[in-house]
Amino acid sequence: MTLEGFRCFCAIIECGSFHAAAARLHRSQPAVSQQIKALEREAGHMLLERRTCTPTPAGQRLYARASAILGAAESLVRELADLDEADIQALHVGTSDTTALYVLPPVVRAFAKAMPRTRLALVNRPSSAIAEQVARGELHLGIVTLPVERTELEERELFQEELVLVAPRRWLRGKPRQLCLADLAGEPFLLLDETTRTGGLLREHFRREGFEPQIVLDSGSFEVIKRYVAEGVGLSFLPSVAIQPSDRALERIHVSGLPPVRIGAIWRRGAYQTRAEQAFLKHIHASIQVKDLHE
Repeated sequence: MTLEGFRCFCAIIECGSFHAAAARLHRSQPAVSQQIKALEREAGHMLLERRTCTPTPAGQRLYARASAILGAAESLVRELADLDEADIQALHVGTSDTTALYVLPPVVRAFAKAMPRTRLALVNRPSSAIAEQVARGELHLGIVTLPVERTELEERELFQEELVLVAPRRWLRGKPRQLCLADLAGEPFLLLDETTRTGGLLREHFRREGFEPQIVLDSGSFEVIKRYVAEGVGLSFLPSVAIQPSDRALERIHVSGLPPVRIGAIWRRGAYQTRAEQAFLKHIHASIQVKDLHE
């Protein structure tokens, strides 16, 4: 049995087809098929149901072991590469647009200065998509909204973001600066899409509180929502960090009882953490501490 055979087998199960597995591995489909046939000959068992590409009972056992072996092999390769400080390394990090725009700039600046021979690649996607890429080994770290709750991933909370009501400045005239959800009944709202982790968190909070917002727009983009709020289309709830001094047409308003958004780091369970990964997380902690001192 070979690592290449394990890679092809695991990719088929994770991707759901021979074609998708071949595309992920940059192999031809016949080459992937040959690897599976060789693996089944050596195992002495049928491992995949060809019509559905789901594992047989023997395939389920092999998948669990093969995934662990591939993870250990990958960790060993990265650990050995990490010994040579002269080599140019790469660090692939996934995060949301908001974290990339408003949290990571000072982190990236400090990291680039401390680790000049490490190429940093940032991938901006929703938390669930980032978790999937980290689990597959396509990303080394994810900075996502917690919890992720995947057994193959480890997670560590880094900081919490406060959710605030965002409104046009003119809307606030004559109103108190601290409100509760009941004060907002009947107002039009632009909300983060429910498929986003923060959007789902908000809607769950609304259900618990018995609050039914009048939703006029769903969007997965903070920037789109901010623009439409500034145009007077409605109100929204966004992380406080997303409202910058340049957003002069917007007002942040505290609403009692809103849940915090937990932001954390995720990585493959048991994977070796390189010096670059450790340094990146260290600079996030340092940046958050500096921010807290200035607030």
